[in-house]
Amino acid sequence: MAKKPQTSPILLRWSDYVPATDVQDPLGLGLRGSARLASQLLYCITSITPRARYFSFIPWCVFDHQQRERGRPHALGLRDGIIIREQAFTLACIAHHEGEPCSGGGLVGSRDAKTWFANGGKEAHFKTMKKFSKNPALGAYLNSVVNLGLFETDTQRPDSDEEVAHKDFTFNDIKLSALGLDLAKRFDQKAGSLSTAKQIASKERCCSIDDLAKFGKHGGLCELSHKGCVDRELLRDIFFALVDFKVRDPEKNSHPFRRQSLLLILELCRQFSIEKLRLNEAGFAGAVYFGEVANDESRLAVVIPPQLHDIATRWRMFYFHHFMSVAFEGLFSWLVSQLGNRGLAGATVDSLVAQLDEPGVRKNLSEILAVDLKGSFGDLTPSALCAKAGIKEGALDEVVSKSVDPGVTTLTPFAEDTLENLIRSKEHLYSSTGLALPMILMAVTLARYKQWETTNYGEWLAGVADPKFGHNPLLDLVPPLVTTGLTRRFDGDWWNCSWKELTSFVLWRYVIQQHESMSYERTDERCLLQVERPKVVSPGRFDKIGMVNGRLGSAIQILTDLGLIEEDENKVSHLTEEGETFLMREMAKVVTNEVS
Repeated sequence: MAKKPQTSPILLRWSDYVPATDVQDPLGLGLRGSARLASQLLYCITSITPRARYFSFIPWCVFDHQQRERGRPHALGLRDGIIIREQAFTLACIAHHEGEPCSGGGLVGSRDAKTWFANGGKEAHFKTMKKFSKNPALGAYLNSVVNLGLFETDTQRPDSDEEVAHKDFTFNDIKLSALGLDLAKRFDQKAGSLSTAKQIASKERCCSIDDLAKFGKHGGLCELSHKGCVDRELLRDIFFALVDFKVRDPEKNSHPFRRQSLLLILELCRQFSIEKLRLNEAGFAGAVYFGEVANDESRLAVVIPPQLHDIATRWRMFYFHHFMSVAFEGLFSWLVSQLGNRGLAGATVDSLVAQLDEPGVRKNLSEILAVDLKGSFGDLTPSALCAKAGIKEGALDEVVSKSVDPGVTTLTPFAEDTLENLIRSKEHLYSSTGLALPMILMAVTLARYKQWETTNYGEWLAGVADPKFGHNPLLDLVPPLVTTGLTRRFDGDWWNCSWKELTSFVLWRYVIQQHESMSYERTDERCLLQVERPKVVSPGRFDKIGMVNGRLGSAIQILTDLGLIEEDENKVSHLTEEGETFLMREMAKVVTNEVS
């Protein structure tokens, strides 16, 4: 007897855990927010372009290929010619440092080059040698090199923190601009006369280790910081926008923004070094967001010079988005962890939010925030809770917002950086307190932001989601859009609604729906949530908070490469003598094209 066809609906469910490594930026807050802001503030300095020497080495590869190889019977195409020179460059740096990469890292392919060098070979046959890296530095640096105006082109390349394919770029038609040619010739003054440059362009492509070491000595990554490097001064001028850029970004302001950001980093380095504070992301964020930097031993009140008020405020807008994003990613991580423990049965949002009423939440928060909480936390309001930190009660307006600044300073219990550190520690990830902490971080951040909402800086921040720039305000979550959404949902007063009401809405709109939308938007991304109203199911595991200021480290390393910053044995950064002179000179200038 034939089997009857299936007529009832078949509900598909996961049967295994979704690996966390399959999910990156689950709410789109990084690439659709932080990356766009950082792209303007540190234009052409991305998280994957941390070494200044590559910005002169790549133009030199083009110049050297055209001078020594193009048109000859054994010639490679330009792209392959650049890659084989890069292979030699990596091994040259390793050979010069006797088996170690250049200090400061960022040497592409260094791990495999170290392995090859350790085997004791005396000659490198690059024609047949296995490539040290599947993704050469060219793929990471090309867009930045183009956008800095080193090639002749009228088109703008994506300013991305990710390596991308360059299918629309015809390498054989590439031509150095006057600026790029000048930079390439300066590098060639030291490296072009060496045997390696001639050998790598020859038919044999064979170089001795001794010759490669000489090439690394004169053209390596960290050697740029030494006095006498003829390409260093021009690279400084390029990064600090002291040259005429023919290739401009759409808004015509990102080159000056980069200049101001680099000057701000130098100025903060100067102030931090006096108190022996480290120049890192935590210190930078504290300086521009709280106006102070603190540790267990000291607290430094940062003084931003008038010339840098504009750029420091824009970086403050960056960190408004950063802290809000950490809160949302913290909520997402907590939600997936909770649902993962419940298996295919899932849970309703209401049942999850009801956990805010647990006595343990009140007890833990009283200890964490150093306050005496009474009753249910879930029935409290953000206004009532934050009043315990000295923030004015009442409707959230500019007066209340401005009271956050003196009331909540860095590393205090209610401070955004303190809450971020707690969320990242995962200490409360599997408890109900792990739901409350991100919500408090979101509320404090948006309350502090309120005073900027109608300013030019608030509008600049909102531009990240502006449709006229091709953005999607339904998906691009930035503080101006979130505050607008909360205001509409809670009749203009989300600040005085209960934590349970607020959390229910935030989880549905800015976590669950946002993740679903991003999973549809990015088809290569796995979705960790399955909504079967009123329940939500997740068999996944996710405990990463991915929000960082990835370009800051690259900017600090580039300033080090340019001989303006140096680090002592205690990892404290100081301005070099040249750095002090350079900063004083540039700060004294009246720069008419900087944005005020």
